[in-house]
Amino acid sequence: MRILMIVLLAASVSAFAGLVEFGGHAGVFIPVGDSLDGVNTSPIFGVDILAHMPTFAIEGSISYAPLSTEDVGGIVDYSMSMIPILAGVRTYAGPIFYGGGLALHITSLSGELLGASIDDTETDFGAYGNVGMIFPTGGMDIEASLKYHLVDFEFNDAMLGLTAGINF
Repeated sequence: MRILMIVLLAASVSAFAGLVEFGGHAGVFIPVGDSLDGVNTSPIFGVDILAHMPTFAIEGSISYAPLSTEDVGGIVDYSMSMIPILAGVRTYAGPIFYGGGLALHITSLSGELLGASIDDTETDFGAYGNVGMIFPTGGMDIEASLKYHLVDFEFNDAMLGLTAGINF
C-alpha cells in the first residue's frame, strides 16, 4: 500500500509540473554539531528529482554518506553511515536558488566497544535548508549546492553538505 501511495504521489507531482528533471550529485558531508565529534568530513553521493512549477520547484533527493570516523585509541572500533532522504521546495532568483524542507536521516553504527558488539540503526526526522546555483549547459543543468541538515531538529546534531551535480 505504501509503494502505491508513493507512486501515485510521484505521478501527481509530475502531472502538474511543467518540467521534471532527474540527476545525481556528489560532494562532502561536514559535521558541525557537538554530538558528531567522532565523525570527520566524509563523501556523499546520491540522486535528485526536481518538479518545476511556474514560481518554485518541488525537490527530493536520497543520498548515501559513508561517514569517516576518528580513531579513539583502540577502545572503540566502529563504522558509521547516513542516508538522508529530503523533500522540500526551492525558489529561484535568477541562477541562484534557496529553499528547504523536511528530512529523514537514517544513521547506522556498527563495530565494537570494549569487546562488545554494536549494531544500531537510528531514524531521525529533521529539516534542511539549502542555497545553490544553477549553471545551464545545453540540455542539462550543472548545480552547486550547500545544504544545512538538522538531523533531529537539534543544532548540536547537524551536518553541512557541499555538493555538485548534473540534472537532465
